[in-house]
Amino acid sequence: MERQTGSGRGPQITNTAVDCTAEYLIQIGILQGDLNVNLRVDAPDDDAPLAAAERRLARSLLYRWRAEADAWDMTDPQPLPVRWTSSQRVASAGEYLPAGSGTDTIAGTFLRLSPRRRLVVLGTAGSGKTVLSVLLTLELLARRLTQGEHEVPIPLVLSLESWDTRRQSLTEWLVDRLHQDHPGLPPVDGVHPARRLVLDRRVLPVLDGLDELPAHRRAEVLDALNTGLGGDGDAVLVSRTAEYADLDGTGKGLRHATVIESLPLRPDEVAEYLRRARPRARAAAWADLLDTLRGQPAAPVSWALTSPLMVWLVRRSYEQSPADPGELTEREHFPTREAVEAHLLDRIVPAAFPARPPDPGRLHPPRAWDAERADAWLSYLALLLSRREESELAWWRLYAAPLPRLLAVPALLTAGILLSFVIRVPMSGYAKASGLGDLSVTTDVMFGIALAALARSVTAGWFGQRLGEPRRSANPLLFVHALRSVDRHARVGPQVRLAALTGGPALVVLLLALYVFVAPDPILVVLAIGAVLPVLLMIVYAAPADTVDAATPGELLRGEQTALVTTLTLVAPLIGVGSGSLYWLDPHASGSWWPAFGAWAGASAMFVLLSPWSRWILAKCSLAATGRVPWTLMTFLRDARTAGLLQLSGGTYRFRNRRLQEHLAGRRAQERGAAAAPEPPRVPALADSRHFTVESTTDHYHLRGRSRRLPLAHWAALGPLLAVFLVRFTVSGQWQHSIGWVAMLFLPFLGVVITVIGFLMPRRRIELELTRDGITSVTGRRRRSYRWQHVAEITVRRMKVRGRDAGFYALQVRLVPDAPRPPRRSRMGDGWYFVLPLGFTPHVDDQLGTALADFAGPRWTH
Repeated sequence: MERQTGSGRGPQITNTAVDCTAEYLIQIGILQGDLNVNLRVDAPDDDAPLAAAERRLARSLLYRWRAEADAWDMTDPQPLPVRWTSSQRVASAGEYLPAGSGTDTIAGTFLRLSPRRRLVVLGTAGSGKTVLSVLLTLELLARRLTQGEHEVPIPLVLSLESWDTRRQSLTEWLVDRLHQDHPGLPPVDGVHPARRLVLDRRVLPVLDGLDELPAHRRAEVLDALNTGLGGDGDAVLVSRTAEYADLDGTGKGLRHATVIESLPLRPDEVAEYLRRARPRARAAAWADLLDTLRGQPAAPVSWALTSPLMVWLVRRSYEQSPADPGELTEREHFPTREAVEAHLLDRIVPAAFPARPPDPGRLHPPRAWDAERADAWLSYLALLLSRREESELAWWRLYAAPLPRLLAVPALLTAGILLSFVIRVPMSGYAKASGLGDLSVTTDVMFGIALAALARSVTAGWFGQRLGEPRRSANPLLFVHALRSVDRHARVGPQVRLAALTGGPALVVLLLALYVFVAPDPILVVLAIGAVLPVLLMIVYAAPADTVDAATPGELLRGEQTALVTTLTLVAPLIGVGSGSLYWLDPHASGSWWPAFGAWAGASAMFVLLSPWSRWILAKCSLAATGRVPWTLMTFLRDARTAGLLQLSGGTYRFRNRRLQEHLAGRRAQERGAAAAPEPPRVPALADSRHFTVESTTDHYHLRGRSRRLPLAHWAALGPLLAVFLVRFTVSGQWQHSIGWVAMLFLPFLGVVITVIGFLMPRRRIELELTRDGITSVTGRRRRSYRWQHVAEITVRRMKVRGRDAGFYALQVRLVPDAPRPPRRSRMGDGWYFVLPLGFTPHVDDQLGTALADFAGPRWTH
């Protein structure tokens, strides 16, 4: 500050601030005189907000995956000694890695990969590949947060089933997941930092679940992944060895990637791990097991504990007294590795659902389920799948269990009768005022049911009888998107699609124009608004969902619920308006709104009672009421997947491996006394059947004979008709008249008559001829031939008639793309074609199976 004096005036004051910042300048206070300021302006640090977001994200992920690792005892008291080596089945396109073990080794080696950090971790079920990926993730996060290695990317562990490659690129998917899973990250430039983190390569995608995807999607995902990574993107991919090897063999592997496989655990390392993990007070109880692992590496228990899954089971199962881990060394009780593993598998459910509460820091902590009840629920579901010889647990197919099928007709009758009371209560005044009484209500409701049945039947034909499957989440505002789904899922030809989607709206306009300009007949409006337009909208908004491409079963269920609500609020009201117009536009009618309400109620009842959602409710409630499944079944299945017992397969669940499913199913069957049940007869039984003869040489196999027919295909058509009739019979109120009950029995009686007549008819001719050139079959008067050069696969599948499950199995072939197409009557759907009927089971006679393996070679996949 300088002070100067002038004549007759006060001092002149000048204040000078040099090399300061505004932060310090505002602390000067009250000034007198002039102020000269020289500010030091520092260059802004654009990366500071992004670095803060990185730290927040890394810290959140570290806490989360520490909780997951602790839940599976991966790092307590030390990391599992999982070893790895370069894959012997899949050649590495990237840098060769020597064998190693430990998370530090694999993390450090991954960071030293050049010029691209791309790693594929392979292994069999339970071999430790997931353990490797989790420990790698923890090490990378720890290096960033505790060792100051800020150049280390942030590992983002994601499951590939949530990636819709047709809708999102890799970048958009990663951005979307960051938005969903980490919405609270500090903003960068006023927006969520997800896009900056992805575009700047600050996150490393660690992708699991490739083997859980349907076969046709695995190649699509890897193609999209290679495209999204470009030339310099980094990634870690985890998969089972067989599935990835098949893709790599066709050139669909991850480009420029180093491929490693997890190795079995060493018994001496397992012994050291268990020694550190055991409670000190139980050292004596664990002594025999540890001594066996150290001194007898060839013992059954030593072989069994080469899997991290089995090590985890041993630790959890024998952690507390009075459980004795030494019993596993007794060879008289556990003479083989399989015996040890079976014993430990019996304990997997209690280990997955411990009595203590889970860590709330986990991403999706499972609820505290009772282990004994959870074991019974999973065993029932496993037995249900094994009896149907399936591996995918789909919620919309749960109604096929014996109990829901037994209760289907009684439940439909009860629900329909209750709805008839609900409809008639508000319409009682209208019935009294009408000259027809209750018959007027019955007529209005039946008219709505008839129009709804018309819409359902046309939609079923359009989509190949897939109304029993969940529908996609329909948004009425996204009409163009809905049209794409209609085209993708249609089972009719392109000419029919073009004619329907262009001629349908034109027909609506034509009918309305005829009413306005030519003949004012209300029937034209009824046809346009109540019949044609609901059919078009039903086709557009009732398309089946991509059940194999869906992210989760829960999303499929929510999509079905949304589609049902859309149908009730869009299609059913149109049916009501169309029916009501018959009364509103007729000058001689009453003009009441109640006919429209009755038609809407009837149509809504039809849509609800015959929807996949109602079947799901029936199945869940009936099975839960009898203790076969929990009431909150979807939550339980999600928790079982989180606990490692189930895995996702598109929109369905599967057990962690087939052996676990068979183990639980076999135990359930033994508990119910079904273990000794005889194996179903194999049809045709050639070895001891007097109705078949076989001629077999080196280059020729000829089966000929005659077999009784048991017509069942007509039940696939009569079943839906019977369901529609039951809805009409109950909801409309016809159940109050005895003649209606007699009429209701007509369709079942007709089906039984057709079956009996078909069975009593003379045996039909059956022939199957195999040569080195192809396969020929004769069924009755129909002859079918396929050349081996045109056959891609031959196997046994359930037979379908016009898109409906016929209830029995048949030998079928799948043809190569350029093969000539057989007649339409041979089509079984999904690219399969009929060869020979087999019966109610998929079993094939041993002699026929040997011949098929000889003549078809690798095409025979049964």
